Amino acid sequence: MDLAPYHLSYDELACHDAARTPYPRQWRETRLPGLAATFESLRQHCGTGPLRILSAYRTPEHNAAVGGRPHSQHIEGRALDVANPREMNARDFHGRAREWAKTAPDLRGLGYYRWGVHIDIRPAGRLVAWGGQSVGVRA
Repeated sequence: MDLAPYHLSYDELACHDAARTPYPRQWRETRLPGLAATFESLRQHCGTGPLRILSAYRTPEHNAAVGGRPHSQHIEGRALDVANPREMNARDFHGRAREWAKTAPDLRGLGYYRWGVHIDIRPAGRLVAWGGQSVGVRA
């Protein structure tokens, strides 16, 4: 999959383990297009410039090492953790993400954290959101 239109790179999508395990090839034409389009939609909605990916694909071993949930969407290649833009504090970024979530067709997971937001395209029929109260933002 060509990532150029999506302001993403395969380096950003690689696991942060010691081997820098790449985003799995078997998902590059199936899961990645929806994830990349969802990320690009968030980026355009924020309109503040680049968004930094903190975490994308994780091997099961790396996910366990960083304290990720056993059935994390990161393991499935369906999730991104996105840092607060430099131009926004967490409250403003979370507010923008909440607005955006109302119109993001493939978004199924939205988590709010002090460092930014988690977005994912899990196979679910509705949006699951969490973390808003713990960072002073209503989910």
